[in-house]
Amino acid sequence: MKLLLATIFLIISVFYSTAQPSATIVETIKGKVINSATSEPVSYTNIGIEGTYYGTASDGEGNFELKIPDEMKSSDIFFSAVGFVNKKFPVKLLFEKEFNLVKIDPQSYDIDDIDIAARSKVLTRILTMASENTPYNFISGPINMEANYTNNKTINDTISQVEKATVLIYDETGYASPSISDAFKNIKYSLKKDQWENDYRFSSGTTNMDDLLALDWVRSASSVLNPEILNGFNLKLESEPQINGKACWIISFSQVKPTLAGSGDFYSKKFDGKITIAKDDYSVIKIEGNIVSSKNSRQGRSIALKNNDADFLKNVTYDFSVTYENLKPAIITLNKKYEFQGNKFVENSSLMIGRVQTTNLISLKAREYFTGE
Repeated sequence: MKLLLATIFLIISVFYSTAQPSATIVETIKGKVINSATSEPVSYTNIGIEGTYYGTASDGEGNFELKIPDEMKSSDIFFSAVGFVNKKFPVKLLFEKEFNLVKIDPQSYDIDDIDIAARSKVLTRILTMASENTPYNFISGPINMEANYTNNKTINDTISQVEKATVLIYDETGYASPSISDAFKNIKYSLKKDQWENDYRFSSGTTNMDDLLALDWVRSASSVLNPEILNGFNLKLESEPQINGKACWIISFSQVKPTLAGSGDFYSKKFDGKITIAKDDYSVIKIEGNIVSSKNSRQGRSIALKNNDADFLKNVTYDFSVTYENLKPAIITLNKKYEFQGNKFVENSSLMIGRVQTTNLISLKAREYFTGE
């Protein structure tokens, strides 16, 4: 990602340099663009003379340098960066200092003072920013993640089964280019049983690891973190709490008519949830959801059933949550109730992700759907 940004910066710089007219240079402006709230540098800020193509961009550390032609000395200069309020002032103000420290303000929204339609647009923008900032806020690959999988299953309120396994996850690209296809293609895993009844039939021996991993919408840019389908959601700002010292937005979401792209469930009838986003960097802190589904395939909630398939889960209701810490998901939970072959099931699954490795990696070639020794 740093290489990509550096390339973009180079392209922008070359473009601006070729667009700059031949003119008498009055003065060279030098400085650094920083976040007014945190004093951290703002990388790759667009800087230019208003009404022209003349300008430059700050580098990875926020530093910039721009030669000002004589005919532009009375113009205004603008600074714009994703997630920040645009700033503009007279060029002459920057002539007064040898080195300028330009402070730009993080974008903030006074949501209570705007109408419902405008509020929805603001919340859509916040969610879009969270999606766009994923490569900056989460770890890139290749990586290994070690996790503990637990599944507790109760049948007809009497029979309980406990399944446990240790999981090794290999993610070739991490959160660098989040998408559903990238996640499915580049995430592989293997399981080692701790407490498990061996079952090698595809219909009943599979785990629900794929369903758990698919709930990491940050990694797959799914549901409300997919800007292309955000218009299909009802959004509401629930609160703006402080969480672990960070100011956050908690945004609730729902779909009147749930879709596969929105809920991840092929047969969902009801779908709603909440997402918590940090204000300072738009990082996702937590995702929560509730779904009611008429039925589910035993191989995954996103899989359609054949017309003659009678081997499926009925009257499915479930809730889930994904909590993020240290540039990765920390815990994913999925709690389901359903009917199967005349019995009632309550199934609680969790994936607790611990250590992350970026060196000495174990590269996996496939997803291991069955547990093994």
